[in-house]
Amino acid sequence: MTNQFRIGTICAVLALASCDAQVETSKTDFADTILTNAKVYTVDKNKSWADTVVVKDGKITFVGDQSGADQLTGPNTDVIDLNGQLLLPSFQDAHAHFANGGASYTGCPVYDLPDLETVLSTIEKCVAENPNAQIIRGYGWSIDQFDDGLPPAKELLDAIDSSRPLVFGDADGHALWANSKAFELYGITKDTPNPKGGKIEKDRTTGDVRGTVHEESAMNLIRDKWPAFTDEEIMSGIKIAQDLYHSLGITAASESIVKLEGRDGYRSLPALKAMNDSGDLKTHIVAALLWDAEKGTDQLDAFKSARDAYSDGKLHVKTIKFWADGVVETHTAMMLDFYADLPDSRGFMMVPRTQLMEGIRLVDAEGFQAHIHTIGDATARYALDAIEATWDANGRRDARHQVTHAQFVHPKDLERFAELDVGVSFQPLWSYEDDYITYYTLPRVGPERIKWSYPIGTLMENGTKVAFSSDWPVSSANPFWGIETAITRLDPLTGEGDVFLPAQRINLEQAIEAYTINAAYLNMLDETTGSIEVGKSADLVVLDQNLFEIPVSAISDTKVQMTIFEGEIVYKNPDSTQK
Repeated sequence: MTNQFRIGTICAVLALASCDAQVETSKTDFADTILTNAKVYTVDKNKSWADTVVVKDGKITFVGDQSGADQLTGPNTDVIDLNGQLLLPSFQDAHAHFANGGASYTGCPVYDLPDLETVLSTIEKCVAENPNAQIIRGYGWSIDQFDDGLPPAKELLDAIDSSRPLVFGDADGHALWANSKAFELYGITKDTPNPKGGKIEKDRTTGDVRGTVHEESAMNLIRDKWPAFTDEEIMSGIKIAQDLYHSLGITAASESIVKLEGRDGYRSLPALKAMNDSGDLKTHIVAALLWDAEKGTDQLDAFKSARDAYSDGKLHVKTIKFWADGVVETHTAMMLDFYADLPDSRGFMMVPRTQLMEGIRLVDAEGFQAHIHTIGDATARYALDAIEATWDANGRRDARHQVTHAQFVHPKDLERFAELDVGVSFQPLWSYEDDYITYYTLPRVGPERIKWSYPIGTLMENGTKVAFSSDWPVSSANPFWGIETAITRLDPLTGEGDVFLPAQRINLEQAIEAYTINAAYLNMLDETTGSIEVGKSADLVVLDQNLFEIPVSAISDTKVQMTIFEGEIVYKNPDSTQK
């Protein structure tokens, strides 16, 4: 992983009569907004182009030639001349951590810092500026900041403050680093066994707690006892995330871990509902309720109650998240064969295989979508096995079950995704050879399995529905970085290095579809958004350069000029000359 980062044929004639399929507005029902003199790539099934989009009451009512919109222009219509700029459907993020990610910026964030020294100095500053805080916590460190490549030790934090808990999550969301006071206060000692599906890092000589815990069950040993995030703090985090996403042209996201209880920022439904009810939520949010392996099938009634209580407006509660395994860097991803550098381990499942099989069948029977975290090739296979068994038991339906990440997929399993109608949400920004792959992934899986990494091109070719996402704040939510990386399989900021698995590269049209209509499909929003078509929500983005007319290496430099959500301008670039 890395921390970086049907509208039919467009009319070309003047006669409006030939554009009936494109117009829902009568001659006397004037438009609210007309976006014209644009290069409109609609991302409809025909990959159509147009130059004008008309909006009324938050919906798209016309797509076509500028002259076709003339009779829709009234005295109060806002006509925006885009001066030839590219207009796309706004982007979607098919896997992110909207609320908790935003909340992680309200404490002591240490994201995207260059080295360990800067991480420690940032924490030291936070400690000094908050002398009365019960706890100092934040997120954002990465394992490559530590010279030995081992998870960080508690003594580094003890040297800053040993009088109160200091707890810092890694950027990947799979580990917590804490000082001695935190371990003492929360009752974690050398005698504490590893919880099922988790790991407490211990000194290999003394057995003492080293300073880091891995995966959900182990992290909960701390999070279940630390001071709870309030609804107000979580709401502040959501607003931070929403502002960021609007600036990047994103107006829909899968909130991929939502807890119904707990003391961290993932307990986000009350805050999301409050913002939805007040009108402050200006993003489509698809909430994925986290499957708790300890509760198993006992939580189904709670899931159904939450769906009934919270699904409304822009908030959609219809997905269950199975966090099935961990990550390769800490040997917690489940592999079919042993790790190359740890030959007695294949990793482990955070949701046991038998429970994964049963759980997916049961949530499917209740009409939920399954959203499954798979990193290891074994976990990907087990997820496919579970969905195949679900179809056998329940019968097929339009469930849009999906796996996310899919870092490793055994070649024998590649065709099964399309055969079983299983979608994949990739984070394209992870699909180039960064330091994580070079120094932490390749040594753990070896030269043969590394060829199975992020098989985006192969899965698209065989008909699998592939969407793109960021896993923000694990890595940047910037879709332009992701688009460029998916096309080049190179670092989008430098363009340096060797192309990582060149056969998995895709083209620009495919990358845009993955961030728009395909993401909308996996988010189960494609009937209302994800493309520029009459009747759909006016969710649009204007860019400062035309992606189709610039070198691929310049895509990552693209800036959003304007983001529109349900017809409302929710972001305007302060440097834009657009009036």
